[in-house]
Amino acid sequence: MRVRPPDWPLPRPNAIHHIVEDFLTDWTAPNAHILPLRRFLENCLSTDLRNFFAESCFLFAFTHQKLPPSCQQGYIQMQGLVGSQELRHHAVQAGLLQDYT
Repeated sequence: MRVRPPDWPLPRPNAIHHIVEDFLTDWTAPNAHILPLRRFLENCLSTDLRNFFAESCFLFAFTHQKLPPSCQQGYIQMQGLVGSQELRHHAVQAGLLQDYT
């Protein structure tokens, strides 16, 4: 930017993400800030940015040609989420995993 002439216009963006910001903004609110930002980035990058359990990544590996980045970085490199009985039970109740027991 420093080497550009003073009257040089900025390029037009392909997409814009608008957010409300004031002193009451909760930047960690899942539905008000994180989800819209994640969906905007997914649209710009044409990829799925959600985090998946190892079981879901295993199924993705056999049913899809392209794995989501969380599966590529975590599951494939053996750095997945360490499971527990309580975590599995929560995931089954949330509908994220099937109960095979």
